[in-house]
Amino acid sequence: MKIGTFRGDSLHAPENSLAALISAYVVGADLLQFELQRTSDGQLILSATDDLRPMTGENGRCSERTLTELATLDWSETFTPRNSTGFAYYTIPNRRLRPLTLREALENLPETVELLIRVGSEGTSQGTEVAKLIREYGVEARATLYAADAATLTGAADLHTALLLSTGFNAISSDIRAVVVPFATVWNGAGLTPEGHQLKETVEAGRLPGGVYITREDTSASLDASTLQSLEAEGFVYALLTRSALDTASLVRRSVTLIDTDFAGTTVDRTRFALGYAKANAYALVHQDNGIHIDIAPYTGALPSHAADPAENRLRRLETRSTEALRDWPFYSGGGVGVLQGIRGAFSARVSYQVRNVAQAVTLEMAVVNADPGAHVGDRPRSFREKDSFYDPHGAPPFAGVEHDEDDGFRINYNLGTEYDNNQYGRPVGDGRTPRGAELRLDRRGPYFAAYYRNPVDANEQAHSPQDWVCAGVARNDSLNPVVFLRCTGKRWLQENPDVPDENFPVLDNALRFYDLKIQRFIDG
Repeated sequence: MKIGTFRGDSLHAPENSLAALISAYVVGADLLQFELQRTSDGQLILSATDDLRPMTGENGRCSERTLTELATLDWSETFTPRNSTGFAYYTIPNRRLRPLTLREALENLPETVELLIRVGSEGTSQGTEVAKLIREYGVEARATLYAADAATLTGAADLHTALLLSTGFNAISSDIRAVVVPFATVWNGAGLTPEGHQLKETVEAGRLPGGVYITREDTSASLDASTLQSLEAEGFVYALLTRSALDTASLVRRSVTLIDTDFAGTTVDRTRFALGYAKANAYALVHQDNGIHIDIAPYTGALPSHAADPAENRLRRLETRSTEALRDWPFYSGGGVGVLQGIRGAFSARVSYQVRNVAQAVTLEMAVVNADPGAHVGDRPRSFREKDSFYDPHGAPPFAGVEHDEDDGFRINYNLGTEYDNNQYGRPVGDGRTPRGAELRLDRRGPYFAAYYRNPVDANEQAHSPQDWVCAGVARNDSLNPVVFLRCTGKRWLQENPDVPDENFPVLDNALRFYDLKIQRFIDG
């Protein structure tokens, strides 16, 4: 029995977004379901309904607006994670999520994931067009189209098709290969319903060669491992689709725990971890004391400045440019901890953190890179030989990670393996100003990565939303090796104020702590 998701991991990211769809695959889903609507200018977009209000909070219909007009709305407006009232996916003004077209989905979704696509009720025209796109992108072998009316699928007769049913299983015709049914129609909590028994008998009789797809939108009660095992044992269910692959896939994926530590005490276990520094200056101190601490002292050195004398000004510019060339700015301080054991294949890593100050020019991350942590540095660095780009957030490319991005929010970051400065970032998600601590998560499957966060607290240890995992971004990075090495790092630096020429943001002192690090490697990919 395959594990799938209903409109992606829609409990953890806005439904039908790339973040929801790709993150579902990353955490274990092998099948993704979505519905289609047509815009007034003929574009097919992923949307559960023609009504705009459920996703955007706006009145109107998809079919009444062009794709350009729909892109002016925020398709994350109504997204709320579990137990997380008052949450906003985007908090930066004018930030919005636009609708995803079918072409974009086929272009960007993983090449190995199966697709279950509901075709709308426009006669046979939509089915014909979707079938054409399926053939164009060469995904016939892993795409199934379904509808409530068999006539809608006429134009896709040569593809895998299924019928959406809730009753009348005895009347299934011989040309129907598979059916899509609601969970409650098949399973009542204790076992198969009468309709479920009918479906099982139909499959066992040699009909429905494509099997049965069960969709479960209800989130009032979580599924447990015994229910999944019982359904799989019945033998007729091809796939179970829920709104959270994080919930369901975690019950069936085989894993081994590589690291599970709270960094208790003051002695670093140098058989498993190494501490290190991003830059060679005396402002940062990395040490263990019931957690990995990165203490960054106030900056007392010179800052780039303008001199009235032309010769003096030229010397200052040369000095600034030399530190830029060496990437060894004295006001840039930070470091962290690296895991000596490489992580092979698919994994999930999570860590908790605390930070005293959040502001522009301050960030922290958990990321994986190709390079290993190198030599442990137990004291403040004394020369450039004791710095290592492994401990430089956004350094040692290629990498992929999850970060608390200054005071803007949480996001995914990555570098595809080019130069130091060629870093890529997802849009910041959630509130970045309030949290002084949270839990970060990074998952990998093949070349795909998904970044998450949850359980932020403010300076008074009061909980804020989200109180469940929220996907802060996804990325594809084919530059990372099959075996990668994990780092937890933080930094402060000098940043120009874009609103005031020749002015910089304050160079802040800070104190960061990482604790409760856990890494699981998935045996079955």
